[in-house]
Amino acid sequence: MTSLHAVPIKQRPPPSMQTRLHLIAFNTLFGASLILMHTFQLFTLFLLLVPHPSVRALYTALNTHAKEAFASDLIFITHFFGPAKLVVTADESVNLDELVRRNEKGEVIGFRLAEHAVWMSNHQMYADWIYPWILQSFAGVSSGLIIILKASLEWAPIVGPAMQLFHFCFISKTKTLAKSNLFRVAKEARDQDEPCHCLLFPEGTLYSRLTRPRSAKYAQASGIPDAVNVLLPRSTGLLYTLRCLSTVFSPTKLAFYDLTVGYAGVPAQGYAQDYYTLQTIYGHRVPPPTVHMHFRQIRLDDLPLGTIRPSARPQHIAEEVTSETKQEFDVWLRNRWEEKDRLMGQFGATGEFEAGKQGKVEFDIRMRRQDWVTLGSVYVGLAIWIALAVKVVRFVWR
Repeated sequence: MTSLHAVPIKQRPPPSMQTRLHLIAFNTLFGASLILMHTFQLFTLFLLLVPHPSVRALYTALNTHAKEAFASDLIFITHFFGPAKLVVTADESVNLDELVRRNEKGEVIGFRLAEHAVWMSNHQMYADWIYPWILQSFAGVSSGLIIILKASLEWAPIVGPAMQLFHFCFISKTKTLAKSNLFRVAKEARDQDEPCHCLLFPEGTLYSRLTRPRSAKYAQASGIPDAVNVLLPRSTGLLYTLRCLSTVFSPTKLAFYDLTVGYAGVPAQGYAQDYYTLQTIYGHRVPPPTVHMHFRQIRLDDLPLGTIRPSARPQHIAEEVTSETKQEFDVWLRNRWEEKDRLMGQFGATGEFEAGKQGKVEFDIRMRRQDWVTLGSVYVGLAIWIALAVKVVRFVWR
């Protein structure tokens, strides 16, 4: 009998009463946690009214803590509502033994990542951002995560303002990355000796039955090879991001991770969004039992990024790119995406990425003691904020 996760959502049987109760429980708990965390963020904004460096530093620390708490919340819902296992493989550019952290028993307990990095990944469904965020949490760098998102999400109810306070970047055709907060946030991370990890999806949208024909039409019009398991990537945002963060951190202190993600149950040229949504993964408790992540690390010295000036400002970083550099980088990225297309074709046929000589690492996503402490501290902190606010209101009223 075919497992439910391998059956398209529209072909699955109607949810049982138990599943409906599970759906209600998930949306109630997760929705409440989102509201409480965002309320905590909003209360911390009052600290910005105090013009003192130490108070500003306290605000930054509390907002960073809220970001770490949200990562713990993602681990919480995955542990209890949509259990999944990460299966990590890598090519020869990444040493798996160095990438993973093990305890005395040899069990994988986390990961090791560079302090500053750019990530590029294929984009298949609206939950794509969750699993890299969780992996970064287990590497201790999730507080520095910056995700490049569409401007349409900037004012989505609750989550939009929350993501703004997390310093995510929102872009559109008129608002480019050069006009975003990317340079400022990266510079603050450097000056405060904090991690900075920028995640992009160069395809710009989901690989789906709607976007696939558009990508094929573009390939035909441009006279370039088409891809069948991924969409053709856009190079402008990634090129600017690499140039921007290389300017801030210098190329020698910046890592570049090429991540290819596959979900169990999705066949070759299948659309992950037909099998998984946030509600079916966590609400209906039909998650991908395994989330496969194939790592490749790329040397920045091998990329056609043009001249990197340490003194350049955001607008200079964009304006100083020559047409030759843009064209070379576009060709380079398409070549990488041809490899990603091959990887996804292989994954769809076999259900896993080729492990190679290093084998693979499996990691169950589970709550840690620190996740309970982090989540609890936010709720306790919020209670303290509310108590102080009540006292202030009573004092003013009297």
